[in-house]
Amino acid sequence: MEGQSRTHQELIEENTTLKQKIKDLEQSQAALTRAEEALRESEERYRILFEGINDAVFVHSFDREGLPGRFLQVNDVACRRLGYTREELLSLSPKNITIPEEYERMADKRIGLAVQGDILAETIHVRKDGRQVPVESNIRQFQYFGILVALSISRDITVRKRMEAEKDRLEAQNRQLQKADSLGCMAGAIAHTFNNQLGVVIGNLELAMMEISQNKGYLHRLNAAMKAAHKAAEVSGQMLTYLGQSFNKRELLDLSEACRRNIAIIDASMPGNVILETAWPSPGPAVMCNGNEVQQVLTNLVTNAWEAIGESRGTIRLSVTTVSPSEISAEHRFPLDWQPEAPAYACLEVTDAGCGIADKDVENLFDPFFSNKFTGRGLGLPVVLGIVKSHDGVITVESAAGRGSTFQIFFPLSAEEIIRQPEQVAEIPEYKHGGTVLVVDDEEMVREMAEAMLMRLGFTVLTAKDGVEAVQVFRQRHDEIRFVLCDLTMPHMNGWETLTALRKLAPDIPVLLASGYDKTQVMAGDHTEWPQAFLGKPYKYQGLKDAIGQALLRHARWGGVTVT
Repeated sequence: MEGQSRTHQELIEENTTLKQKIKDLEQSQAALTRAEEALRESEERYRILFEGINDAVFVHSFDREGLPGRFLQVNDVACRRLGYTREELLSLSPKNITIPEEYERMADKRIGLAVQGDILAETIHVRKDGRQVPVESNIRQFQYFGILVALSISRDITVRKRMEAEKDRLEAQNRQLQKADSLGCMAGAIAHTFNNQLGVVIGNLELAMMEISQNKGYLHRLNAAMKAAHKAAEVSGQMLTYLGQSFNKRELLDLSEACRRNIAIIDASMPGNVILETAWPSPGPAVMCNGNEVQQVLTNLVTNAWEAIGESRGTIRLSVTTVSPSEISAEHRFPLDWQPEAPAYACLEVTDAGCGIADKDVENLFDPFFSNKFTGRGLGLPVVLGIVKSHDGVITVESAAGRGSTFQIFFPLSAEEIIRQPEQVAEIPEYKHGGTVLVVDDEEMVREMAEAMLMRLGFTVLTAKDGVEAVQVFRQRHDEIRFVLCDLTMPHMNGWETLTALRKLAPDIPVLLASGYDKTQVMAGDHTEWPQAFLGKPYKYQGLKDAIGQALLRHARWGGVTVT
């Protein structure tokens, strides 16, 4: 009985123990369930972070030599960016997706990774289709369940690289433009000094020819010297045009008609192996241009075309059309910084089937004295560029070696209607010679040449080397001075300042303003006083005589102030 009671007691204890174990097991199961839920939540957060980031994420192991091993995990962005499926990418390593030279360059970076634990580096990934993608990678090394792994977050920097390249291009272009401006200032100063000296040469040659007109031998030599001096003056003028410092008078022109008038002269001088084909719409597009400059553009472009054709037979095609700004090519466009401002443009196109231009030479086409055919010998295309720039226009070039060339010149289209008027004959008045003239110029030889011309015209001459000296001379002799011939560009006081100072002493004194700059450019702006006449340098004897006549006539009519 007693044994049976112990057994029953043991059963009760065992039952109690069993219940406790069941309770403990249930609690453990609940804890495990909670752990599993926490793990699932953690994995979900990791998955959202891993897949939700906009950058490519790679996790890779390392081999026995410490080099990157195969990928352990990648995200969807990495797959899409590189064009692989996840399975394909997990069978590869960083070496398989990096261009060889960049992978080798990263060797030093890997040393830094081992020492520092993380690095930031730029490299180039290669897509499955071979295309390259520049990336910036943030790489961190750490232990994962006892395994050394690296986590790489790579950002596509294609747009940034493109913007950096564009910034570098624009900075290089800006440096070129600044250099061109600097050279332009220097070349302009040289051209104006050159003009002054040529004025002395031409003026003195002209006077010498008058004095020894009976000696034909000397006269022949002087004529030859005069032609050379005029040719040099043309080069000086072309350089100023190239620099955009020549602002000739413009008028409303029918571009087709302007080209048609000039092409006959050009055609007559061309070699027989070249044929001209033209397409001039009538009426043509209206442009605000200078007729002589349009002729220069056409002549230089056609000359350039027939020289490209050489001795073989060829055709040059010329046409005039109207285009919108969107139709103007951005490639090989000059000036480099040109931007369209007009709603429409007139286009003069010159096409040849000549030797063509290599791509590397196109950028140098408009440099003075450059040629891809032979040693550069002139300013033809640079002058064309200068004229086009001064008209707010642009030039485009399409060419390839052996395939000919097409030059397109674009002038802003004018909205004005062309009204044809009969040409007016300029009035060249006669005037009474004699009296005293004050010549103001900082160049001694220019003063001497002007003095000789004026004395030949019957005037007595006083001279001053600058505006300060001119005012001093004028204070002492103003009662006898009939008019003043004054240079524009001088030290201490320029021509405008000298003119103003002289008018304060004698409000009605006639003044001729002389300059190597174009009249339109000189007369631009607001001035308190105006000259009676403008005289362009270098000037000849007849030009000086006519300018004096104009100045004295205007002074007689309007009592001092002239019309500019």
